[in-house]
Amino acid sequence: MVPMNTVRVGFVSVGVGLAAANLAMARQAGDFVPVGVQYQLDPDAVKRRQDLEELQRLRFNVVAPARSNDGTPMELAIIERLLGGAADSHIRVNGVAVLSDKDHASAAALRLAAWYALAMGARGIVFGDWRTLQQNTDALTAAVEFADHLARNASLYAPLEPRVPKEGAADVTVAGDDPRISARFLESADALILIVTNHAGEARQARLTFSPEMPEAIWQNMLTGAAVNFVAGPEGPVYTRTFPPKDVLVLMIRKRLK
Repeated sequence: MVPMNTVRVGFVSVGVGLAAANLAMARQAGDFVPVGVQYQLDPDAVKRRQDLEELQRLRFNVVAPARSNDGTPMELAIIERLLGGAADSHIRVNGVAVLSDKDHASAAALRLAAWYALAMGARGIVFGDWRTLQQNTDALTAAVEFADHLARNASLYAPLEPRVPKEGAADVTVAGDDPRISARFLESADALILIVTNHAGEARQARLTFSPEMPEAIWQNMLTGAAVNFVAGPEGPVYTRTFPPKDVLVLMIRKRLK
């Protein structure tokens, strides 16, 4: 189900070479999800280092060149390697979501776009031009919070893949098929993540019904730390919530005890 007011993000699909294989190994190690900004490396070495150190301090881990229309692949540069002077600082990644200028209009729009892209299976998130983002304090704050959250929970998010429901049985349905509410599962061997987004500019109440195999036990709200319980229903667990405008809900449950 695609929301009527779908977030416009660009998914850059490029060839996977040796450097991308390094990224795959990093993902398997559970310590790297690319999150960064578009940034043209400053020719002045001192200014370039200052910029990269500031981006790293804000928890971004990659930079990308401005998007071009010549069809050439987009490469991501790992900030840590750039600062260390490594020769293999650039990687190529399939399925990076590049947020548009429209997505940076407000903190709520940026936050919604980033989480929706992740829910759709993005392998990384690139926010807009660094210089422009610096001029929008609210949007920058939202981008930094997103980057920090993924950095602190990289071992959880790195191995996630879009969950494929059993044939003929949806994992979750939204009452009334509200097109502005999107609910999608990501899954790894260790955890289930549910990302629900309200794309409407007004509050919406949503009643979500899950397949019977979904656990009713305690889920964790990843953005607040609160515990969330689903309610048993005749067709499977049910969860009802009123979503503020352009709101995001991220729930997680472990599939096995550690």
